Amino acid sequence: MRRLSIRRTSLTVALCSLAAVLASPTANAAPAPALMSDPAQARALATEIGADRTGGVYYDDAGQLVVAVTDESAARTVRAEGGTAEVVKHSAADLASVQTALDDRIAEADPIPNTSWGIDPSTNQVSVKIFEGVSAADRKRLTDLVAGYGDAVRVEKYPGTLKTNAYESLGGIGIKSVDSGAECTLGFNVRNSSGQKYFVTAGHCADTSADLWWNREAGGIYLGKRTEWYDFGGIEKDYAVIKYNEDDNIDVAAYGAVRAAGTEYEITDSRYPFDGESVRRAGAVSSDLVGFVLSPSETVTVSGVVLKNMIMTTNCALGGDSGGPLWAGTDALGILSGGNTPNGEPCNSAQDKYVSVYQPVHWVLSHHGLSAF
Repeated sequence: MRRLSIRRTSLTVALCSLAAVLASPTANAAPAPALMSDPAQARALATEIGADRTGGVYYDDAGQLVVAVTDESAARTVRAEGGTAEVVKHSAADLASVQTALDDRIAEADPIPNTSWGIDPSTNQVSVKIFEGVSAADRKRLTDLVAGYGDAVRVEKYPGTLKTNAYESLGGIGIKSVDSGAECTLGFNVRNSSGQKYFVTAGHCADTSADLWWNREAGGIYLGKRTEWYDFGGIEKDYAVIKYNEDDNIDVAAYGAVRAAGTEYEITDSRYPFDGESVRRAGAVSSDLVGFVLSPSETVTVSGVVLKNMIMTTNCALGGDSGGPLWAGTDALGILSGGNTPNGEPCNSAQDKYVSVYQPVHWVLSHHGLSAF
Protein backbone atom coordinates (compact mmCIF):
# COMPACT_ATOMS: atom_id res chain seq x y z
CA MET A 1 0.00 0.00 0.00
CA ARG A 2 2.77 2.32 0.77
CA ARG A 3 4.63 1.60 -2.47
CA LEU A 4 1.42 2.16 -4.45
CA SER A 5 0.95 5.54 -2.79
CA ILE A 6 4.49 6.56 -3.77
CA ARG A 7 3.91 5.56 -7.43
CA ARG A 8 0.70 7.60 -7.60
CA THR A 9 2.45 10.65 -6.18
CA SER A 10 5.29 10.35 -8.70
CA LEU A 11 2.87 10.01 -11.60
CA THR A 12 0.94 13.09 -10.46
CA VAL A 13 4.11 15.21 -10.30
CA ALA A 14 5.23 14.03 -13.74
CA LEU A 15 1.87 14.85 -15.32
CA CYS A 16 1.83 18.30 -13.74
CA SER A 17 5.36 19.02 -14.98
CA LEU A 18 4.43 17.94 -18.55
CA ALA A 19 1.33 20.13 -18.46
CA ALA A 20 3.40 23.11 -17.38
CA VAL A 21 5.86 22.57 -20.21
CA LEU A 22 3.11 22.22 -22.81
CA ALA A 23 1.34 25.31 -21.48
CA SER A 24 4.45 27.50 -21.82
CA PRO A 25 4.01 29.62 -25.01
CA THR A 26 7.73 29.80 -25.74
CA ALA A 27 8.76 26.30 -24.87
CA ASN A 28 9.22 25.12 -28.45
CA ALA A 29 9.01 28.50 -30.35
CA ALA A 30 12.00 29.71 -32.41
CA PRO A 31 13.41 33.09 -31.34
CA ALA A 32 11.95 36.03 -33.33
CA PRO A 33 14.35 37.33 -35.99
CA ALA A 34 15.87 40.73 -35.29
CA LEU A 35 14.60 43.54 -37.50
CA MET A 36 17.09 44.92 -40.00
CA SER A 37 18.84 47.94 -38.48
CA ASP A 38 21.89 48.44 -40.69
CA PRO A 39 21.18 51.07 -43.39
CA ALA A 40 24.02 49.73 -45.54
CA GLN A 41 22.38 46.29 -45.47
CA ALA A 42 19.01 47.79 -46.38
CA ARG A 43 20.49 49.75 -49.29
CA ALA A 44 22.36 46.68 -50.50
CA LEU A 45 19.13 44.67 -50.42
CA ALA A 46 17.29 47.39 -52.38
CA THR A 47 20.10 47.44 -54.94
CA GLU A 48 19.91 43.67 -55.27
CA ILE A 49 16.17 43.75 -55.90
CA GLY A 50 16.64 46.56 -58.45
CA ALA A 51 15.59 50.19 -58.97
CA ASP A 52 12.58 49.11 -61.05
CA ARG A 53 11.09 47.18 -58.12
CA THR A 54 12.13 49.30 -55.13
CA GLY A 55 11.30 52.85 -54.10
CA GLY A 56 14.19 53.62 -51.79
CA VAL A 57 15.05 53.16 -48.12
CA TYR A 58 13.93 55.39 -45.26
CA TYR A 59 13.33 55.53 -41.50
CA ASP A 60 9.67 55.60 -40.45
CA ASP A 61 8.24 57.64 -37.56
CA ALA A 62 9.12 54.85 -35.12
CA GLY A 63 12.77 54.94 -36.22
CA GLN A 64 12.57 51.61 -38.08
CA LEU A 65 14.29 51.11 -41.44
CA VAL A 66 11.83 50.52 -44.26
CA VAL A 67 12.55 49.26 -47.77
CA ALA A 68 9.91 50.53 -50.23
CA VAL A 69 9.06 48.02 -52.99
CA THR A 70 6.62 47.97 -55.88
CA ASP A 71 5.26 44.39 -55.63
CA GLU A 72 4.45 41.77 -53.01
CA SER A 73 7.12 39.38 -54.27
CA ALA A 74 9.81 41.95 -53.54
CA ALA A 75 8.20 42.60 -50.16
CA ARG A 76 8.53 38.90 -49.26
CA THR A 77 12.21 39.03 -50.20
CA VAL A 78 12.73 41.97 -47.85
CA ARG A 79 10.89 40.28 -44.99
CA ALA A 80 12.84 37.06 -45.49
CA GLU A 81 16.01 39.05 -44.85
CA GLY A 82 14.58 40.49 -41.63
CA GLY A 83 13.63 43.82 -43.15
CA THR A 84 10.44 45.87 -43.03
CA ALA A 85 8.79 46.34 -46.42
CA GLU A 86 6.21 48.78 -47.75
CA VAL A 87 4.53 48.30 -51.12
CA VAL A 88 4.43 51.62 -53.04
CA LYS A 89 3.29 52.87 -56.45
CA HIS A 90 6.40 54.50 -57.93
CA SER A 91 9.76 52.84 -58.41
CA ALA A 92 13.07 54.51 -57.62
CA ALA A 93 13.83 54.46 -61.35
CA ASP A 94 10.60 56.34 -62.15
CA LEU A 95 11.25 58.98 -59.49
CA ALA A 96 14.86 59.39 -60.62
CA SER A 97 13.66 60.05 -64.17
CA VAL A 98 11.44 62.88 -62.88
CA GLN A 99 14.35 64.45 -61.00
CA THR A 100 16.56 64.12 -64.08
CA ALA A 101 13.94 65.89 -66.20
CA LEU A 102 13.85 68.78 -63.73
CA ASP A 103 17.65 68.92 -63.68
CA ASP A 104 17.85 68.98 -67.49
CA ARG A 105 15.03 71.40 -68.22
CA ILE A 106 15.33 73.77 -65.26
CA ALA A 107 18.59 73.57 -63.29
CA GLU A 108 20.88 73.19 -66.31
CA ALA A 109 18.85 75.02 -68.96
CA ASP A 110 17.47 78.06 -67.13
CA PRO A 111 17.87 77.79 -63.35
CA ILE A 112 15.29 79.32 -61.02
CA PRO A 113 16.77 80.75 -57.81
CA ASN A 114 15.08 79.72 -54.54
CA THR A 115 13.84 76.35 -55.79
CA SER A 116 14.91 72.78 -55.05
CA TRP A 117 13.74 69.23 -55.67
CA GLY A 118 14.66 65.71 -54.60
CA ILE A 119 13.31 62.18 -54.12
CA ASP A 120 11.50 61.55 -50.84
CA PRO A 121 11.24 57.75 -50.35
CA SER A 122 9.06 58.17 -47.24
CA THR A 123 6.24 59.60 -49.38
CA ASN A 124 7.24 57.86 -52.63
CA GLN A 125 7.38 61.22 -54.43
CA VAL A 126 9.70 63.84 -55.84
CA SER A 127 9.36 66.84 -53.52
CA VAL A 128 9.59 70.21 -55.32
CA LYS A 129 10.18 73.12 -52.94
CA ILE A 130 9.49 76.76 -53.86
CA PHE A 131 10.95 79.36 -51.51
CA GLU A 132 10.22 83.08 -51.39
CA GLY A 133 11.44 85.32 -54.20
CA VAL A 134 10.33 83.11 -57.12
CA SER A 135 8.46 85.11 -59.75
CA ALA A 136 4.98 84.09 -60.88
CA ALA A 137 6.33 83.28 -64.35
CA ASP A 138 9.06 80.99 -63.00
CA ARG A 139 6.64 79.33 -60.60
CA LYS A 140 4.31 78.58 -63.51
CA ARG A 141 7.18 77.25 -65.61
CA LEU A 142 8.14 74.84 -62.86
CA THR A 143 4.65 73.68 -61.94
CA ASP A 144 3.66 73.25 -65.59
CA LEU A 145 6.63 70.95 -66.09
CA VAL A 146 5.78 68.66 -63.17
CA ALA A 147 2.01 68.64 -63.74
CA GLY A 148 2.28 65.69 -66.13
CA TYR A 149 3.83 63.45 -63.50
CA GLY A 150 0.70 63.28 -61.36
CA ASP A 151 1.09 62.05 -57.79
CA ALA A 152 4.76 61.20 -58.36
CA VAL A 153 5.45 64.87 -57.55
CA ARG A 154 4.32 67.21 -54.81
CA VAL A 155 4.96 70.96 -54.78
CA GLU A 156 5.47 72.73 -51.46
CA LYS A 157 5.97 76.38 -50.51
CA TYR A 158 8.69 77.27 -48.01
CA PRO A 159 9.41 80.58 -46.24
CA GLY A 160 12.61 82.58 -46.68
CA THR A 161 15.19 82.43 -49.44
CA LEU A 162 17.95 79.94 -50.19
CA LYS A 163 21.42 81.38 -49.66
CA THR A 164 24.86 80.37 -48.53
CA ASN A 165 26.19 81.21 -45.11
CA ALA A 166 28.79 83.47 -46.64
CA TYR A 167 28.91 87.18 -45.87
CA GLU A 168 26.13 88.44 -48.10
CA SER A 169 26.48 91.46 -50.33
CA LEU A 170 23.52 93.12 -52.02
CA GLY A 171 22.16 96.50 -52.93
CA GLY A 172 21.34 98.83 -50.05
CA ILE A 173 24.01 97.59 -47.60
CA GLY A 174 26.61 99.91 -46.15
CA ILE A 175 30.13 99.96 -47.63
CA LYS A 176 33.26 101.66 -46.30
CA SER A 177 36.51 102.75 -47.93
CA VAL A 178 39.43 100.91 -46.39
CA ASP A 179 41.80 103.91 -46.53
CA SER A 180 39.69 107.07 -46.44
CA GLY A 181 36.96 105.71 -44.21
CA ALA A 182 34.25 107.13 -46.51
CA GLU A 183 30.88 105.48 -45.88
CA CYS A 184 28.42 104.96 -48.73
CA THR A 185 25.90 102.41 -49.99
CA LEU A 186 26.22 99.56 -52.46
CA GLY A 187 23.96 100.17 -55.46
CA PHE A 188 23.54 97.00 -57.50
CA ASN A 189 25.47 93.79 -58.04
CA VAL A 190 26.27 93.30 -61.72
CA ARG A 191 28.42 91.03 -63.88
CA ASN A 192 30.05 90.80 -67.28
CA SER A 193 29.50 88.19 -69.99
CA SER A 194 32.10 85.90 -68.41
CA GLY A 195 30.34 85.93 -65.06
CA GLN A 196 32.83 88.18 -63.24
CA LYS A 197 30.96 90.03 -60.52
CA TYR A 198 31.12 93.75 -59.74
CA PHE A 199 29.03 96.25 -57.84
CA VAL A 200 28.21 99.85 -58.67
CA THR A 201 28.05 102.81 -56.33
CA ALA A 202 28.31 106.60 -56.60
CA GLY A 203 31.39 108.02 -58.29
CA HIS A 204 31.80 110.73 -55.67
CA CYS A 205 32.22 107.95 -53.10
CA ALA A 206 35.26 106.54 -54.90
CA ASP A 207 36.91 109.30 -56.95
CA THR A 208 40.30 109.52 -55.19
CA SER A 209 43.29 107.20 -54.77
CA ALA A 210 42.26 106.77 -51.12
CA ASP A 211 38.93 105.26 -52.19
CA LEU A 212 40.18 102.21 -54.08
CA TRP A 213 39.46 99.36 -51.66
CA TRP A 214 36.05 98.73 -50.12
CA ASN A 215 34.75 96.74 -47.19
CA ARG A 216 31.31 95.60 -46.22
CA GLU A 217 30.50 98.04 -43.42
CA ALA A 218 28.90 95.39 -41.20
CA GLY A 219 31.70 93.09 -40.11
CA GLY A 220 34.40 94.93 -42.05
CA ILE A 221 34.63 92.14 -44.65
CA TYR A 222 36.71 93.06 -47.70
CA LEU A 223 34.60 93.24 -50.87
CA GLY A 224 36.81 94.48 -53.69
CA LYS A 225 38.74 97.21 -55.51
CA ARG A 226 37.55 100.06 -57.72
CA THR A 227 38.18 99.49 -61.42
CA GLU A 228 39.15 102.12 -63.97
CA TRP A 229 35.44 102.51 -64.64
CA TYR A 230 34.47 105.50 -62.52
CA ASP A 231 33.60 109.17 -62.94
CA PHE A 232 32.27 112.12 -61.04
CA GLY A 233 31.46 115.06 -63.27
CA GLY A 234 34.17 114.46 -65.89
CA ILE A 235 31.67 113.21 -68.43
CA GLU A 236 28.70 114.53 -66.51
CA LYS A 237 28.34 111.22 -64.63
CA ASP A 238 28.50 109.99 -61.04
CA TYR A 239 29.35 106.30 -60.76
CA ALA A 240 32.09 103.84 -59.77
CA VAL A 241 32.39 100.14 -60.56
CA ILE A 242 34.03 97.92 -57.90
CA LYS A 243 35.38 94.51 -58.91
CA TYR A 244 34.64 91.83 -56.34
CA ASN A 245 37.60 90.24 -54.62
CA GLU A 246 38.56 86.85 -56.12
CA ASP A 247 40.38 85.51 -53.07
CA ASP A 248 38.79 82.16 -52.23
CA ASN A 249 39.74 82.60 -48.58
CA ILE A 250 37.16 85.38 -48.22
CA ASP A 251 33.64 84.03 -48.58
CA VAL A 252 31.36 86.76 -49.96
CA ALA A 253 28.08 85.93 -51.70
CA ALA A 254 26.87 88.63 -54.10
CA TYR A 255 23.13 88.48 -54.76
CA GLY A 256 21.01 90.01 -57.51
CA ALA A 257 18.80 91.82 -55.03
CA VAL A 258 18.51 94.92 -52.89
CA ARG A 259 17.51 95.16 -49.25
CA ALA A 260 15.32 97.87 -47.77
CA ALA A 261 13.71 97.99 -44.33
CA GLY A 262 14.45 94.31 -43.75
CA THR A 263 12.94 93.08 -47.02
CA GLU A 264 14.83 91.82 -50.07
CA TYR A 265 13.75 92.77 -53.60
CA GLU A 266 14.94 90.76 -56.59
CA ILE A 267 16.66 92.63 -59.44
CA THR A 268 16.84 90.97 -62.84
CA ASP A 269 17.40 93.75 -65.37
CA SER A 270 18.12 97.46 -65.89
CA ARG A 271 16.46 100.20 -67.94
CA TYR A 272 15.86 103.93 -68.11
CA PRO A 273 12.97 105.28 -65.99
CA PHE A 274 9.65 106.71 -67.12
CA ASP A 275 8.32 110.09 -66.07
CA GLY A 276 5.83 109.70 -63.22
CA GLU A 277 6.43 106.02 -62.50
CA SER A 278 6.53 104.73 -58.93
CA VAL A 279 10.02 103.99 -57.62
CA ARG A 280 11.78 102.77 -54.47
CA ARG A 281 15.09 103.73 -52.91
CA ALA A 282 17.31 101.95 -50.38
CA GLY A 283 20.35 103.06 -48.42
CA ALA A 284 22.63 102.16 -45.54
CA VAL A 285 21.17 104.98 -43.42
CA SER A 286 17.58 105.31 -44.66
CA SER A 287 15.14 103.91 -47.19
CA ASP A 288 12.13 105.45 -48.90
CA LEU A 289 9.88 102.93 -50.63
CA VAL A 290 7.20 105.37 -51.83
CA GLY A 291 8.16 107.89 -54.50
CA PHE A 292 7.81 108.72 -58.18
CA VAL A 293 9.99 110.06 -60.98
CA LEU A 294 9.82 113.85 -61.31
CA SER A 295 12.19 113.92 -64.27
CA PRO A 296 13.98 111.08 -66.11
CA SER A 297 16.61 113.48 -67.53
CA GLU A 298 17.53 116.33 -65.19
CA THR A 299 20.51 118.71 -65.24
CA VAL A 300 21.59 119.40 -61.66
CA THR A 301 24.53 120.89 -59.80
CA VAL A 302 25.55 118.71 -56.84
CA SER A 303 28.27 120.04 -54.52
CA GLY A 304 29.39 122.38 -57.28
CA VAL A 305 29.55 119.64 -59.97
CA VAL A 306 27.23 119.81 -62.97
CA LEU A 307 25.57 116.50 -63.78
CA LYS A 308 23.36 116.02 -66.82
CA ASN A 309 20.78 113.41 -67.78
CA MET A 310 20.16 112.53 -64.15
CA ILE A 311 16.99 111.03 -62.65
CA MET A 312 15.10 113.15 -60.10
CA THR A 313 12.50 111.60 -57.81
CA THR A 314 10.38 112.55 -54.81
CA ASN A 315 12.23 110.11 -52.53
CA CYS A 316 14.19 111.54 -49.61
CA ALA A 317 17.79 110.49 -48.82
CA LEU A 318 20.35 111.04 -46.07
CA GLY A 319 24.12 111.23 -45.81
CA GLY A 320 25.63 107.76 -46.16
CA ASP A 321 22.90 106.67 -48.61
CA SER A 322 25.03 107.81 -51.60
CA GLY A 323 25.46 105.09 -54.20
CA GLY A 324 22.32 103.31 -53.06
CA PRO A 325 19.84 101.72 -55.46
CA LEU A 326 16.73 103.18 -57.11
CA TRP A 327 14.49 100.56 -58.67
CA ALA A 328 11.00 99.74 -59.91
CA GLY A 329 9.68 96.19 -59.87
CA THR A 330 12.69 94.01 -60.71
CA ASP A 331 14.43 96.69 -62.81
CA ALA A 332 17.50 98.63 -61.67
CA LEU A 333 17.08 102.34 -62.47
CA GLY A 334 19.63 104.52 -60.72
CA ILE A 335 22.47 105.11 -58.24
CA LEU A 336 21.94 107.85 -55.66
CA SER A 337 24.03 111.01 -56.14
CA GLY A 338 22.40 113.37 -53.65
CA GLY A 339 19.30 115.09 -52.35
CA ASN A 340 18.02 118.01 -50.33
CA THR A 341 16.98 116.28 -47.10
CA PRO A 342 18.65 118.19 -44.20
CA ASN A 343 20.84 116.30 -41.76
CA GLY A 344 18.85 115.30 -38.73
CA GLU A 345 15.52 115.27 -40.58
CA PRO A 346 13.61 111.99 -40.69
CA CYS A 347 13.60 110.26 -44.06
CA ASN A 348 10.87 107.75 -44.82
CA SER A 349 7.92 107.20 -47.09
CA ALA A 350 5.76 109.62 -45.10
CA GLN A 351 7.73 112.71 -46.22
CA ASP A 352 6.60 114.63 -49.31
CA LYS A 353 8.83 117.70 -49.50
CA TYR A 354 12.29 116.40 -50.41
CA VAL A 355 13.83 115.16 -53.67
CA SER A 356 16.85 113.08 -54.68
CA VAL A 357 18.88 112.63 -57.89
CA TYR A 358 20.42 109.52 -59.43
CA GLN A 359 22.91 108.40 -62.04
CA PRO A 360 21.01 106.23 -64.57
CA VAL A 361 22.49 102.77 -63.97
CA HIS A 362 21.45 101.44 -67.38
CA TRP A 363 23.91 103.86 -69.04
CA VAL A 364 26.74 102.56 -66.82
CA LEU A 365 26.02 98.90 -67.54
CA SER A 366 25.57 99.40 -71.29
CA HIS A 367 28.74 101.53 -71.49
CA HIS A 368 30.91 98.89 -69.80
CA GLY A 369 29.36 95.65 -71.07
CA LEU A 370 27.75 94.73 -67.77
CA SER A 371 24.31 93.48 -66.83
CA ALA A 372 22.13 93.25 -63.76
CA PHE A 373 21.66 89.78 -62.32
